Amino acid sequence: MKTSKLLLLGGMLAILIAGNALAQEVGQASSDLRQPASVRHVAYDYMNYYQDDASKSPSDAPPPAVPEETAPVADIAADCGTGCEPVGCGGRGCRGVRRRCCGSNLDIGGWLSSGYFTNAWGAGGNGPLGFNNIGDEMTMNQLWVYAGREANTGGYGIDWGFRVDYLFGVDGPDTQAFGDTGWDTTWNSTTEYGSAMPQLYGEIAINDLTVKFGRFYTNIGWEVVQAPDNFFYTHSYTMYYGEPFTHTGFLASYNLTDRITVSGGWTNGWDAAFDNTNEGSTFLGGIGLTLTDNASLTWATTFGDFGLGAGDIYMNSIVFELAVTDRFTYILQHDLGNNTGLGAGDNEWYGINQYLQYEINDCLAAGMRIEWFRDDDGARVITGPPGNAGNYYEVTGGLNWKPLDNLIVRPELRYDWYEGTIGADGAPFGNGQHTTQFSGGLDFIVTF
Repeated sequence: MKTSKLLLLGGMLAILIAGNALAQEVGQASSDLRQPASVRHVAYDYMNYYQDDASKSPSDAPPPAVPEETAPVADIAADCGTGCEPVGCGGRGCRGVRRRCCGSNLDIGGWLSSGYFTNAWGAGGNGPLGFNNIGDEMTMNQLWVYAGREANTGGYGIDWGFRVDYLFGVDGPDTQAFGDTGWDTTWNSTTEYGSAMPQLYGEIAINDLTVKFGRFYTNIGWEVVQAPDNFFYTHSYTMYYGEPFTHTGFLASYNLTDRITVSGGWTNGWDAAFDNTNEGSTFLGGIGLTLTDNASLTWATTFGDFGLGAGDIYMNSIVFELAVTDRFTYILQHDLGNNTGLGAGDNEWYGINQYLQYEINDCLAAGMRIEWFRDDDGARVITGPPGNAGNYYEVTGGLNWKPLDNLIVRPELRYDWYEGTIGADGAPFGNGQHTTQFSGGLDFIVTF
């Protein structure tokens, strides 16, 4: 029984929150010695200026000194010569700590993600928890390196770019080109660890139009494969079982206005590479709307021929994001998918995810995910054939603690339960014996 370990993880969550609260108190007590110092420095410069010569007028005074923490960043091309220097990194699309090589705008970086996740049943596996299916074992999830150049015209002119990513770890086999069993599907070291090259694409931008061609991550859904860009260590059922990870083909995006972006293109199905041995042919596209300064809505879809013997595929994802306050964000996601043309094997899935994320301070944030996922025909969430047709629910709570600029710690606790038929392979959790599960763990992400 692993209940004691999970209670320990819960205690760690409490310690992180309490420690951060203490840090806030100390920070508040010393705040008059930090930021106001730059203000006092500006006042001191002006005072000395007038004391030196009382005849000087205010119009003669030099401009106020810019506080160090708000000073503009110098042009990197003038500072770093031929080397590579760190550049800013923020937002959901950021891929770790980026480095820009002068003269080429080349971004190079990566991260190491490693953690531990277990369940209260003491089972060797955590059931259908996607990337975190290995129970009671320390794992290296992602050793990731990338290089790329973003095509960005600012709305005018022509530019080009590219991206290449390499991944090794227990997440590697899950992001290989298993859709057509080509490309990197043989790059496995053991039954658990493997390598993948999930992205290899070029990019051309002309004014407000950008075209990406090659192998790239999907634009569908909210959660992504890249560890630093997710709030939680574990993933939703929707992301792992209901959506594609990668596509190979091309995708064009066009900014109709400052608030409307449309995209569309062709891909060879889901999670396939360049061989297209299954002869899949699908459309990929969507529309993004900036509703207000605090709200956005994104609709993305993929549909078409799933490949030889795989029937037709259709799915769409709707993501609504609302910044309720400067610190509190709410995300709502709905997915719907179906695979037809299989006769008795036709299947459908759908669900709703909700995310609540609150920024306690610059170093600590708390979050919660509430999910309902319906596997209508037992064809998506498969822990061993045949699958179980029914409803999967999960509630996940966790923290994001960033003690250093390049270190993120993500502890979390999770509760899952299943309602539906129990197939010949047993229930989803506890080695086929249970329909509920309490689990928890944490991981560390070091970016470079």
